[in-house]
Amino acid sequence: YPTFDLHAHPGRFFMAGAQPGAFVASYPPPDPERAISDMRHGGLAGAMFSTVADLAVLEKTERGLGAIRAFAPGEAHEDHLRQIGAARTLFDANHIAPGRSGADIRAAHRSGGLAGFISVEGGDFIEDRFDRIAQAAALGVRSITIIHYRVNQIGDTQTEAPVHGGLTALGRATIKAMEDAGVLVDLSHASFEAVKQATAIATRPMLLSHSNIGPVAGPHPRLISLEHARLVTATGGVVGCVPAGFAQASFDDFVETILRMIDQLGVDHVAIGTDMDFTYRSVLPSYRDWPALAGTLLARGLAQDEAAKVMGGNVMRILA
Repeated sequence: YPTFDLHAHPGRFFMAGAQPGAFVASYPPPDPERAISDMRHGGLAGAMFSTVADLAVLEKTERGLGAIRAFAPGEAHEDHLRQIGAARTLFDANHIAPGRSGADIRAAHRSGGLAGFISVEGGDFIEDRFDRIAQAAALGVRSITIIHYRVNQIGDTQTEAPVHGGLTALGRATIKAMEDAGVLVDLSHASFEAVKQATAIATRPMLLSHSNIGPVAGPHPRLISLEHARLVTATGGVVGCVPAGFAQASFDDFVETILRMIDQLGVDHVAIGTDMDFTYRSVLPSYRDWPALAGTLLARGLAQDEAAKVMGGNVMRILA
């Protein structure tokens, strides 16, 4: 069966060519070739290579990541184009087939290749220019996480105090423009009120590409409630389980999270979004562990077709 990572930053490719600063310098140099080698070793058929729209204004704070300043005029869009260029250059240099559909994932699986899809984490670059959504789609972007760590023109984030009470009027219009352009709306990082308002106007399936439902204990701003997740699955969408180190301390914890979310949401609405190479204390250290994840789900009682849905099939469905 073809498998797919719904949200990733392989080797932090998006930092290649970034303006130097304390935040970028706090990470090792980008190493996407190593990540791609691991992806091929792990047998993935494809992944979302996600850029980070608010990268230029992010910094590590006492609360975690957060925006420390406003964008200069044109800055967000300029850096967005740099990162999209980095993804396309990476695909060309490593013989990664640009992907847009489930058929591209299946083709990569049949040939033993790798399909690269582009997503953007943060809609900051759009500003009030909806033509930039169509431009992004033409450049290969298949999904946009509309809000990242910065309260932006679209709406509120989970990790900061609310400013807009959810979505702005411009945010609602942005979602409509994304649906019209065939770009998937990703609601990870958006506040509960923003998700509630977004799903109320949805006409296509939406995503939570890397968001875990919180257990009974261990609250964290990035954990979501069952009600929060079900708003998205009610659109026909999926929730990508993420191996981040909040409320999870081991690979086995991640497996337990996946199985719990399958029980809560149904096997047709769960996927894997690793946030690889840009997440907090990942309990899935490498794509070389990807086959162990599939194998463990089978060993824990999932049928082959059920594991295939979680490991890629559900994403292929919504890409259609």
